[in-house]
Amino acid sequence: MISPAAPPGPDPAERSRTVLSNAPTSVMEVGADLTVVLDVVAVDTDGSLVLLVPEDGPLAARVAGQAVPVTVRSALVSPVPGPDRRLDSVTVHGVVEAADDVGVALEVLLAAHRDQPVETVLRPDASTLLRVSVVQLRLDGEPVDPDAYARATADPLAAGSDEVVAHLLCAHPEQVVQLAHLLDRDLLQGVHAVAPVRVDRFGITFLIEGRAGSRLTRLNFPAALRGPAELPAVMRELHRRAAQVTDCPFTGDTRGS
Repeated sequence: MISPAAPPGPDPAERSRTVLSNAPTSVMEVGADLTVVLDVVAVDTDGSLVLLVPEDGPLAARVAGQAVPVTVRSALVSPVPGPDRRLDSVTVHGVVEAADDVGVALEVLLAAHRDQPVETVLRPDASTLLRVSVVQLRLDGEPVDPDAYARATADPLAAGSDEVVAHLLCAHPEQVVQLAHLLDRDLLQGVHAVAPVRVDRFGITFLIEGRAGSRLTRLNFPAALRGPAELPAVMRELHRRAAQVTDCPFTGDTRGS
């Protein structure tokens, strides 16, 4: 996996919550003989996972009438093509059982997938609600405090991050290069490609590719954002600052010379 970005930025609890709330799919392992791909997952306010699975499937059958130890693996991936697109990966060790609060669990699922038609979320072939209580979790292999995770919230910009990255790369490639002038110039020596791969409330994560391989670095906002509505203004400020940089960090030449 790409070397992780250095702080400041979201803490491990928030990053874990963001992964589990926004991963397109997750995989659940039950014992040594059952692996299930989870398409409909949501995170409740206490950090537990709510799942909707087929009533006649192997997972529902295994869980029927009992609490079962499970492992859930989720990851966020970069929308930018590359040999390894994983940004953050989370492994949850917990216990799954039938949700006894069906109404609440349904509300959690529908709220998490409110951008999708109800009939897509509540598919006729997926009618069993399960809940996973989180006991332990790891972010990129490192342990995360379960209590901190339970108190954390997902990053408010995560759901739209891929769209923002795609817009920057497709509609504003020159401005992407300009923003790179605000990065640590020591990281840009011998670099042949720079691209944003994620936007969060603290800043933009860039992928830098050069002779030494690939790594991630951050361009932080002046202050953490409260939501997506604040992103355009802070991006304009970053572009203004980048335009004032007079020497090119890639070559050392004075810009415009």
